[in-house]
Amino acid sequence: MSGIFGVIDPTHKINSQALIDKMGQTMCHRDWFTSRYFNSKSDNLALGHIGIGIFNQTPQPVWNSERTIALVLAGEFYNFPHHTKEADDTNSDEQLALRLYQQHGENFVEHLNGVFIIGIWDKAKQRMVIVNDRFGLYPLYYSHYDHGLIFAPEMKGVLAHPTLPRKLDLTALTQYMRFQQLLGQRTFFEDVTLLPPASVMTYCLSDRSLQIHPYWTVDEIPHRPNVNFSEAIEEGEYLFRQAVERLSDDPYRVGVYLSGGLDSRAILNFIKQRPVASITYGVHNCRDVYYAKQVADALGSNHYWHDLPNGDWVKQHVDFHLTLTEGFHSWIHAHGISTLPLAREVMEVNLTGWDGGTVMGHADSIEPPQLNAVDDFSLTIRLFYLFNQKYSWPSMTEGEEQFIYHSTIQNDLKGLAFDSFRQELQPFLHLRPDVRGEYFYIHNHCLRSTHNLVTFTRSHVETRFPFFDYDLFEFLYGIPAYIRGHQMLYRAIIEAHMPKVAYIPYEKDELLPIMPSKYRTAHKYAVKIKHHLTKYIPHPFVTYPTLYADYENYLRTDLRDWAETILFTPKFQDRVLFDAPFVRTLFQHHLANIEEWTIGKIAPIITYEMMLRRFYD
Repeated sequence: MSGIFGVIDPTHKINSQALIDKMGQTMCHRDWFTSRYFNSKSDNLALGHIGIGIFNQTPQPVWNSERTIALVLAGEFYNFPHHTKEADDTNSDEQLALRLYQQHGENFVEHLNGVFIIGIWDKAKQRMVIVNDRFGLYPLYYSHYDHGLIFAPEMKGVLAHPTLPRKLDLTALTQYMRFQQLLGQRTFFEDVTLLPPASVMTYCLSDRSLQIHPYWTVDEIPHRPNVNFSEAIEEGEYLFRQAVERLSDDPYRVGVYLSGGLDSRAILNFIKQRPVASITYGVHNCRDVYYAKQVADALGSNHYWHDLPNGDWVKQHVDFHLTLTEGFHSWIHAHGISTLPLAREVMEVNLTGWDGGTVMGHADSIEPPQLNAVDDFSLTIRLFYLFNQKYSWPSMTEGEEQFIYHSTIQNDLKGLAFDSFRQELQPFLHLRPDVRGEYFYIHNHCLRSTHNLVTFTRSHVETRFPFFDYDLFEFLYGIPAYIRGHQMLYRAIIEAHMPKVAYIPYEKDELLPIMPSKYRTAHKYAVKIKHHLTKYIPHPFVTYPTLYADYENYLRTDLRDWAETILFTPKFQDRVLFDAPFVRTLFQHHLANIEEWTIGKIAPIITYEMMLRRFYD
């Protein structure tokens, strides 16, 4: 995916030219990837940009007139009028960022609104400066090693360094088994770290020091407790419409991944550009496919459906998914990857509904146990439960954790997942009680787990994020959380301002996404009666499968042999990480199909082993 990469080695122990070449080759995954950089032999540093040929077509790096400052950029800005597909070189985002840096120094990032990652080599000041947007939507991995610095948009770019230690982070291992994801800024290796959102990272060549500080935090969002529900509807709709329109009002071909949910239909409703493409994936006539087709027909998009009839697509794409998400995302979240060739044909930019439900107000994050937690201990226990059992497939329990690791390391790993969870939660505990759980969720689930769906999509098309528009986000998180709770505000906006899609049920419960009313109540009871009769009378109504991809049964059938060649081999056992007999017990328990949702215990083990074979061995 697009990003920036570079290396500084003042010790001259490695050749920056050779290493930057290797890094670029490692991260160019398709023919359309481009890798551009400059190299300074005297300082033994290199700085570059990698892209997919859509955004940032200005030659990079860009230089000041004295050629003492070089800048690379991946992404775009939204608060300047030159936002066009082919801005001239003097009016490009890159040149704008360079001018702002010359005027304001490191504080220039405070003048930017957008989604971006920027790297600057300032030769006069002998420093490298890296900044990202408020949400860190262009990931950057780095290592401060032997007084040098290496960074890249993919972990594998950093691991291209020939002498960088690859010591496994065992706390990360325990997190992955308990949450199916990592938390905070961890990676699977102790010496590789993820740059936090809204950061300024400065490396000084003179003393070889690295400093990172935030330029913005969620504390700065002004609290607006007096906004009433009617005002929230009007302002929320205005800001969301504005976000969608400015992200789709340019010469790029935009498109939407359209599900049966609310987020993608809301985006598609406000896209002015026509024609516009929409893509849905899933097994024939599942709820996503069925309702997405209705939405597409109502809004007039050029709609494409991609079938997932069995698990063979997983085998075809699992290696590419691992290449792009590097194990941070289990293979049971690879849905959509088989549509990418089609996406590149019909769109250049995907307006994603990624975690729009969170921002607009989800029942799982705006709930009494969080809003009314009696103290920090209560909140910690609730969030740990949700991360462990609710935010993905149910994960390994406390009892199962007692058996999963090899006896030689079991005692060393005991309690690490929970202790590290508490540590990551600590910086959020001082925030407003009604939003601190949500902020923790966004930073530690959205950005560390579900954002990987964006990561692999960006290998083919660029992505824009209407729900993470600065103005919209600040407004929604400034008002009291109960206004957004249970999607009441969201549904009110849809009912009032999106009439074409307000009366199409959404896939989660097949109910209408409108406010409580006689019409919604009647529809709700009709759905209940339908579901009740379906249990007792063969085929009284047409029913639509809930799942768009049945990973649970894939693993019992189409993928069983594949999984066994990963888990039950001498290589797996010789690592002395997992207890092989207990892994077999978990696998047999899943195959027996005597309990629902057990794949969340097996899939992380499979993915972790694949990650080790690719990036550790």
